[in-house]
Amino acid sequence: MINKLNKSNYLLWLCILGAVLILFIVTAAIADSISHPAAVEPAKTAAPRETKPVSNVKTGNRIGDTAPDFALKTTDNRDIKLSDYRGKNIILNFWATWCGPCRYEMPALQTIHENWSKADVVVLAVNVQDGFDNARLYAKTNGLTFTIPVDIPGKVAEQYGARGLPTSFIIDSDGVIKSIKIGPFINTEEIEQRMAGFK
Repeated sequence: MINKLNKSNYLLWLCILGAVLILFIVTAAIADSISHPAAVEPAKTAAPRETKPVSNVKTGNRIGDTAPDFALKTTDNRDIKLSDYRGKNIILNFWATWCGPCRYEMPALQTIHENWSKADVVVLAVNVQDGFDNARLYAKTNGLTFTIPVDIPGKVAEQYGARGLPTSFIIDSDGVIKSIKIGPFINTEEIEQRMAGFK
């Protein structure tokens, strides 16, 4: 009889202890969720709006880059910037009067200027490390009528990585470099072939 009572008491205490343990776990869980609201799923907020870049083309001096802007004075005393010609296709040529290969290609550039100016093609022949008087005299003597900016210190040529003369950059109406020619153009046909990427 005593053994039966002991077993019953033991089972009763075991049940009470189990109930207290369950009650303790539930209370602890509730207290934890109250004291740590971060554990609860946060309210959904509107996702940040994605902004598209103006252009994904970087500025540089390689094919596919946007041509770097620059400001120079021309032989006819105008202040120009490359960006003034945005919307037009540009043949940007770096040359000097003392450069034999540069002199060789000048007639071809003049022909392109005469034949393509109405089609929004601009020839900008940047005279490098030469001077206004020399460039102006050479242009007058040889009947050159395209725009000749003068870069006496050669900083724009350096910006474009033009290490040798002549060097030419074919730039489309969006300002993107489409072709680079190191050395002289042989004839107008070669220039026109490189202009094939123009819009």
